[in-house]
Amino acid sequence: GRRASKVRDMPVDMKALLARERERRRAAASGEPAGAATASSSAAATAPVVMMAPRAKISLRDFDVGARAGVRGLHYLPDFISPDEERAVLAGIHAPGAESRWVRSGRRRVANYGGVPSSSEVTEPLPPFAASLLRAIADAGIVDERTTMPNHMLVNEYVAPAGISPHNDGDVYHPHVAIVTLEGAALMDFWPNDGSATADEQTDDPPSPIAQVLLRPRSLLLYTGDAYGLRHGIRHADVDVVTDRCVNAEIAGVAVGDEVRRGRVRYSVVFVRKGR
Repeated sequence: GRRASKVRDMPVDMKALLARERERRRAAASGEPAGAATASSSAAATAPVVMMAPRAKISLRDFDVGARAGVRGLHYLPDFISPDEERAVLAGIHAPGAESRWVRSGRRRVANYGGVPSSSEVTEPLPPFAASLLRAIADAGIVDERTTMPNHMLVNEYVAPAGISPHNDGDVYHPHVAIVTLEGAALMDFWPNDGSATADEQTDDPPSPIAQVLLRPRSLLLYTGDAYGLRHGIRHADVDVVTDRCVNAEIAGVAVGDEVRRGRVRYSVVFVRKGR
């Protein structure tokens, strides 16, 4: 199979996102008829409303995939949304006016909703398509809307073979992150958060991650607790090779040694809670 390149994308470009948020606020305060603020308002006004099918409460214990690797708090739900719901969410992501949201971050693009990722301040409500998807997540009991309901969203666009370097989300998003994958697949690695080497570093004997999760289109990944404390990343590759560290191989319908092509583009819709 094809080997993953050592090149990685970097975590979110905070400087660019801060500049974009400052411009949006400046335009809104000055009442300018053009610019990011007007574009984002237009996007909110014209974005389609996504109608999600009712969700029954689930038990996260039934979707605990981390136990086999000794990682608590790692949950994977296959086919959390339907193909029709996936198309509706993608239409919301690409609604008129939403283009101003995108910021280039290495080999991927990031669209930010709710405020600046590194800040605990929430500066705007989520758009309708995101609110509908989040409502489905809350109705299923995946997050507690009374105490830890997400209020911030990042949309990542990965054009193959783009990945993202191993990183830890820190305290801003604590206690959990929920990720819905759209269009393409990718294998996510989880590594110790102790500064030790990862597979993207030049070593004679590349280490293995603690766990891997194959993110299929329309799936939902929730990491919390011990899993939240780890670093996570996606290798720079066109094809992912399943290893014995893949904790959801059976659920995802793959076996050790299988090669999974990512497809041309993958979107990750990332829900987090800022402020406590």
